[in-house]
Amino acid sequence: MQNAITVAAAGDILIVKPLPQGGAGQAEIARYLGGAQVRLANLETTVTDGTRFASAYSGGTWLTADRACLKDVARYGFNVLGFANNHTMDYAYDGLSDTLRNLEEEGFHACGAGRNLYEASRPVTVETAGGRVGVIDICSTFEDAARAGTQTERQPGRPGLNPLRVRTVYRVTREHAQLLRTVAQHTGINALREEHRRQGFVEPLREGTMELGASVFEVVEREADEGRYSYADERDVQRTLASIEEARCTCQAVIVMVHSHEIKLDQEHEADYFLEDFARRCIDAGADAVVGSGTHQLKGIELYKDRPIFYCLGNFVFENAFVRLLPADYMEKYGLNAHSSAAAGIAARAQRAVSSLTGRKAVYQTALPRFTLREGKCAQLELMPVSLGFDAPQWLRGIPTVAAEEEAQEIAEYLNMASALYGTQWQVRAGRIVLK
Repeated sequence: MQNAITVAAAGDILIVKPLPQGGAGQAEIARYLGGAQVRLANLETTVTDGTRFASAYSGGTWLTADRACLKDVARYGFNVLGFANNHTMDYAYDGLSDTLRNLEEEGFHACGAGRNLYEASRPVTVETAGGRVGVIDICSTFEDAARAGTQTERQPGRPGLNPLRVRTVYRVTREHAQLLRTVAQHTGINALREEHRRQGFVEPLREGTMELGASVFEVVEREADEGRYSYADERDVQRTLASIEEARCTCQAVIVMVHSHEIKLDQEHEADYFLEDFARRCIDAGADAVVGSGTHQLKGIELYKDRPIFYCLGNFVFENAFVRLLPADYMEKYGLNAHSSAAAGIAARAQRAVSSLTGRKAVYQTALPRFTLREGKCAQLELMPVSLGFDAPQWLRGIPTVAAEEEAQEIAEYLNMASALYGTQWQVRAGRIVLK
């Protein structure tokens, strides 16, 4: 009989300052995670000494943390950190290099980013008593300049993250398509692109499709078929499936981590169409579990072919309000002097926002799965309900503690709502969230 391998996971570790030390909550979470051989999460920040220049773009907020913060992460017991996310390149290539070096020197297995596409997409391996585990990390939410490039015999590859590109298509009836064509005709929004297409610089439109600016529309017959749909780029899917196959050659289990902020329409708890399809194809190819992060709250859990898909685990540490450094680009965006403090910049953004992340309780609730893999199936699964202190004093908000009974019930109910589409139902039993 194949040895069992136990895996524990968390969502985003958005850490920018040292965490308070000690406390029963921290110790209990560490013991829970320590019951697994592979303990993974998404590192939602760069790790630098603060002297690297900022990229012209960011994942929303430019994030960096001192290396000492990694010791706080290590105290929880994590041994695998994914670094493919929308903040990977916040501090350009030097910031990426610093982060990967600091992760290695602090003893973490890091995946999802590298000096080229090969390094960014290859599996990292973790040796456990139950066998070797391969972990692959990929991201669908990124600026194109953050994407790692393929190395060739003539040129080195480009540093960056392991990308999962996404194509979005909107379906409209012929009547609505004609309205869009009228808009395009009167505004000239398609003129330059159509000229480039005539010159052969842009590929022809597929039959039955049209464009309005950067958006692609498919023409359908029925109004009931209208809507938004998304598809993962097949080049990135095939590269990931090949990585899974590679890992299966030498590993007893394979885990795929994926960072995604995309949603179907306007519900943060709904995984996008392409993400559902991608996760299932990973399982079909031999992955034993898919662990998602991205949107700063939980998404549903699916058991597909007896293997778990966690579409998003939300936040584990959320210190977005404590960012210490922000570039002039950020200040200009919010009408501040370029030399303003990061605290002033964060406050200006919060003042302008109609609904901020820090005002939503779901952002401060999560659940940490711990599951056992045996004979290619998930033999056991439980989740620890965790609170990040929505009602706590400001200096303690965003730091994980074990959820009290009432909040644990709230988390289970939220998980039931988010998982309804996948046919899984959850309940609290003896302080853990388990399948009904």
